[in-house]
Amino acid sequence: MLYDRIQRHSLLVRVNSLCYEILVPSGIAARLRQAPESERPNPVTLYTIYYIDGAVGGGHLTPKLVGFLDPLDREFFEVFTTVPGVGFMKALKCLVRPLNEIALAIERGDAAFLEELPYVGKKTAERIVTELRGKMAKFALAHTEAPLAIERESAAELKAEAMQVLLQLEYSRSEAARIVEETFAKHKNVKTVEEFLRKVFEQRQSAAEQL
Repeated sequence: MLYDRIQRHSLLVRVNSLCYEILVPSGIAARLRQAPESERPNPVTLYTIYYIDGAVGGGHLTPKLVGFLDPLDREFFEVFTTVPGVGFMKALKCLVRPLNEIALAIERGDAAFLEELPYVGKKTAERIVTELRGKMAKFALAHTEAPLAIERESAAELKAEAMQVLLQLEYSRSEAARIVEETFAKHKNVKTVEEFLRKVFEQRQSAAEQL
């Protein structure tokens, strides 16, 4: 697969003449984004899970793909999301510790460790231990160091993602770089690309009104 765009939780990939958005953990997106372009694996092999998002009877069911660079990560994610109350989007955001540490905590029945993960409360942590204890030995033995997810993007990662979005919107590279630097210098509390785009839009609207 060839990918054209890296966002915090997704890649836009091309397979022949078709384009797909594939959800990925933020740690994977960050590693791809931080790698020099000459060192990025592209084409890339992704080990995917296909699922339907939305409640049956809710009238809006959406097919989605989640992708991983390592088949072991895919297997762990698939097992982890069998726990009631741990959906795909929650799992994409909460796995901020290496999977072997999470697996070891589950095998030890360490619900307190799991409670420290984002979006995992006491009841969910206890449910994870109840459902998965005894099934995690393989993952606890894995030699993994990087977590699948990152809790917060660094300023450099956020700027790089903002730059990509502007290039996708057909701004020139020089103009995009100028907008990114000026906006982040003026609004140091911006934490997401969505907030960045809102600030850029507001600045453009203000400038237009003054003409």
